[in-house]
Amino acid sequence: MKSLSKKETRFIKPLPERVINKIAAGEVIERPAAVVKELVENAIDAGADTIEIIIEKSGAKLIKIVDNGCGIPEEQIEIAFSRHATSKIRNFDELNALYSYGFRGEALPSIASISRLRMVSRPYDAKVGIEIIYEGGVLQSKQPIAAPFGTSIEIENLFYNTPARRKFLKAESTETRHISRNAMGMALGRHDIGFSFKSNNKLIFSLPKESTLKERALAVLGQDKKLIKISGEAGPVKLEGYIGTPEMVQQNRYGQFLFINNRYIQSPTIAHAFSAGYGEMMPRGRFPIGVLLLDVNVEDVDVNVHPTKAEVRLSQEREIHDAVYRIIKDTLRHDGIIPSFSASTFSTNTHSNQNSNNAPFVPQRGGYIPGLNQNELAPPNLLKELYKPFTTEQPADTDTVQINKQTGEIIETTDSNSESIVSHPNRQYDPPPSEIVSLADGFRLVGRLADLYLLLQAGRVLYIIDQHTAHERVLFEENMTKVDRSSIEGQTMLFPVQVELDPQQFALFEESSEMLNKSGFEVTLFGGSTVNISAIPSILKKKSPEKMFLRILDDIVSLKQSGYDLKKAMAQSIACRSAVMAGDRLTDKEATHLLTRLLDCKNMYACPHGRPTFIKMSREDLDRQFGRT
Repeated sequence: MKSLSKKETRFIKPLPERVINKIAAGEVIERPAAVVKELVENAIDAGADTIEIIIEKSGAKLIKIVDNGCGIPEEQIEIAFSRHATSKIRNFDELNALYSYGFRGEALPSIASISRLRMVSRPYDAKVGIEIIYEGGVLQSKQPIAAPFGTSIEIENLFYNTPARRKFLKAESTETRHISRNAMGMALGRHDIGFSFKSNNKLIFSLPKESTLKERALAVLGQDKKLIKISGEAGPVKLEGYIGTPEMVQQNRYGQFLFINNRYIQSPTIAHAFSAGYGEMMPRGRFPIGVLLLDVNVEDVDVNVHPTKAEVRLSQEREIHDAVYRIIKDTLRHDGIIPSFSASTFSTNTHSNQNSNNAPFVPQRGGYIPGLNQNELAPPNLLKELYKPFTTEQPADTDTVQINKQTGEIIETTDSNSESIVSHPNRQYDPPPSEIVSLADGFRLVGRLADLYLLLQAGRVLYIIDQHTAHERVLFEENMTKVDRSSIEGQTMLFPVQVELDPQQFALFEESSEMLNKSGFEVTLFGGSTVNISAIPSILKKKSPEKMFLRILDDIVSLKQSGYDLKKAMAQSIACRSAVMAGDRLTDKEATHLLTRLLDCKNMYACPHGRPTFIKMSREDLDRQFGRT
């Protein structure tokens, strides 16, 4: 860059209008997807109920938006291409309460300055339309033309006169993906409007107007998705939408669509609340899918903080975050979600989708298995309502549990000649659909698999319980309570052991020594970087004290990096290290006791790592596999 001499005279003068427009275009229009967003938002503000999006070569060659909105009168069509000319606001005060998508009046002049633009518009009270053409921001022609009601705008050769910007465009597939996501986002935010999207003469989607939010969500996220309706109001937020079950998580946030007052936005705060609401039901490093529509007082939202209007500033950001978190958390806890195997799980076709970036992942012990994309929602508290444990003195294959359909009471039957009723006066039970479970069939433990999985039957459904994740969940919740009370029992060692720590481990020990001693350990400094272990939690007494101590320190490091606080990390690490493992054979009595404790947990559906404790398989799935459909 050439530097000027301080002796040279420098003249200050206004830039030409064309240069100003190009500078503005660089801020507002960073890629073809931004053009689509701006023009579609203009169409929505114009009252259109049908919008068509057409692109060629990822929008670099052609972007065409057709709508049936109010149109632009002949005498105003040139004004529309002047900077900061808009019909959306009239004064500064209206910036504090925006109800329209657009408001700056920069989009049309910015786009016209970096492309060849043709617009045809006809208001409903006009006999003909008006065609206007700009090239590089210069008006080329304006004339009457036969046209349907509404507006059609074509953008050709985007960035043709700004080669630096054109050079930095990504691959065609990448730019198309950005356009597609913007189109899907706006279609979700306004499910009352019909949308169609074509790329290189190929129809990507066509969505009818007056759709329900669920219909639109399934059309965008995938018809195979089983979505949970979410609705609630807390603090400054009214929230509605649909979210996926925990096993439908993805490796990225591509399946998340967030809206404030129907405006499609990007918000790290709300995205964090979305994921946090799943808590331990979702593995770390995974992200839920869904559509969240937040209704917030317009005066609490500032959309004038970024040229693209994709980011917003919230005056009650903390309160909004907490409200979204609570509503999602409560919805998931009340739905009683259990992952399910479906017939497609075992289909040979599932292998063809294993490398898809957008394929849903189902958490499984030891990793993630793509393709398990079907699930059912179990009725609320299904297991608590149906399960009544048997004792080891009774044969497992004859003991069942039945429900009195009129009173909702559990009837325990051991043989045809005896019957006893266990009264539960406060129990309320809504019978689930008959295709999920038959209440008369009861609920019973039927066996084990590989000394890891416990098998239970409820009517026409088989429940498979991972004994390790189940025990880990039980111990974790117990440990969380005991750490608060400093009541985790410690086992004093006959011969204390000394462990030398590396610098990182020693720093962590100093930080967490108080929490360690609340958790059943007795660890003190021995000298230098060596510590003395004289007691360990009693549930770890069969393990090597020094190995367990070092592993727990390593666990705490990893968990804290993943966002856990020290107390949770400690409770989870001890639970994981002390839970029964694969190969540990449980007696009937032990298995029954474990299940009883699990059903009393606040979150019985997942271990603290996010892996499921239950998987279910229906009779219908098995019938399909054996050709009995």
